[in-house]
Amino acid sequence: MASLFTFQNLYKAYLDCRRKKRGKQAALAFEANAEQNLLELTQQLVQRTYRPSPSFCFVSRNDKYREVFAADFRDRILHHLLVRYLETIWEPVFIHDSYACRKGKGTHTAVARLQHLTRQVTANGTRRAWFLQLDIRAFFPSIDRQILLNLVLSRLADEEMRWLAQILILHDPTQNTVFTCTRRKWDKIPVHKSLFTVEPGKGLPIGNLTSQFFANIYLNQLDQFIKHHLKARYYLRYVDDLVLLHEDRQQLYAWKQEIEHFLQHNLQLQLHPKRQMVRPVSNGIDFVGYITRPSHRLVRRRTVAKCYESLARQTQEMTHPSPQATTLHFPPTRYEKLRATLNSYLGIFQHASCHWLFQAIWQKFMAVRSLFHWQGFRVIPRWKPSKHPAHLYAQYRYFRVRFRGRILMQVGCYLELFDRDATWAARTLGLARLHPRRGFYARCGVPLTGWERWQKHLQGQEAVLVMQTGRSVGNVMERAAVKVTTS
Repeated sequence: MASLFTFQNLYKAYLDCRRKKRGKQAALAFEANAEQNLLELTQQLVQRTYRPSPSFCFVSRNDKYREVFAADFRDRILHHLLVRYLETIWEPVFIHDSYACRKGKGTHTAVARLQHLTRQVTANGTRRAWFLQLDIRAFFPSIDRQILLNLVLSRLADEEMRWLAQILILHDPTQNTVFTCTRRKWDKIPVHKSLFTVEPGKGLPIGNLTSQFFANIYLNQLDQFIKHHLKARYYLRYVDDLVLLHEDRQQLYAWKQEIEHFLQHNLQLQLHPKRQMVRPVSNGIDFVGYITRPSHRLVRRRTVAKCYESLARQTQEMTHPSPQATTLHFPPTRYEKLRATLNSYLGIFQHASCHWLFQAIWQKFMAVRSLFHWQGFRVIPRWKPSKHPAHLYAQYRYFRVRFRGRILMQVGCYLELFDRDATWAARTLGLARLHPRRGFYARCGVPLTGWERWQKHLQGQEAVLVMQTGRSVGNVMERAAVKVTTS
């Protein structure tokens, strides 16, 4: 049998590993001498001298504090190599409704499948049904590495891959760990959820590709038990979050007892004592970020609250209120961050019934209305043309259509007003009218250095300040809005 530890196979795994991470420091350092590094790694595998490097450990917070171990880049290449090989063996074994770390089996697919099952079990909402939702207590820290290794080796015939699987599974990531955050953050991690305090031989590190895939292998026995022994027709799992549906509530209670017994005696796992519930399907199932009912899906209130909190914090940094007007200052770093935040949340909201939530965001945050317009489920910036205008008049028309009030555009070392704005400035502020530029019928302006003494005359006026970015696009300078004043 041909060896799997070849430069070609490692190079393919390397390409998978660096995908969407090529700008990271670890990926750049490896790529600087990629060929030599891959050759050395290949030689270590062939000679069986490879050992994992120390992991980088830190505490991450999303909805809760989690202990994360990030493997060295060279180790992640071998994670991809092993998982790529194991997928061909285990994918035909997994049940259809096992989700996470599988191609086409992400959170949105899982929640869509759950809604489909709720419609089936309730006959499209015409009969009452119940759901049982279970969660495994401290799942990743509780995995027994020897049990996992036996499961993996039971279907793995290749001697090289058996050796590599044993090295990666039995490796203790807490040895020689490099800490990248302060030790005080570990005070927020419960004792039973830290790999530094679990029993020897227990736990997989959160943060590795192998850990996610090994979780599916470890719980595959549970999936097979539920589907083939309990004969549960409506069941799905996302990592350690289980949902079963049935028309009989007592049947779900009986299944819960059998599942708890199976986990304890076969996988040495325990159900979370506070995350065991049997409720009517009509109440909605809180699963992978959405509240799922047969008729529709909603976003968690916690997610909406975090969205509002993030938008409020970012827009507050841009907003400078005064008795006469409210001014938005948005340098590029701030508005790009706000745009990314909006698009990420809208990406979540678009998979639920959230039309009125979109409207509420637009009504609540003046800065969002001023800087963006809504197209489908994406926000499009108003402050800068997406296409390169051919001349100054085209740029002016772009901002004129998208913003109300006075448009002040930087042209060299001047701020100029055009057409109706120029007529207003000449009549109200006494500015001298200049010879019109091509496409305009009126023009006037003030030097940038003298802008401060003219600014007070715009109090109470809605205005947009458009400045040059320093880049030349064709025959015209690139310009973007940097300040919006609203009454």
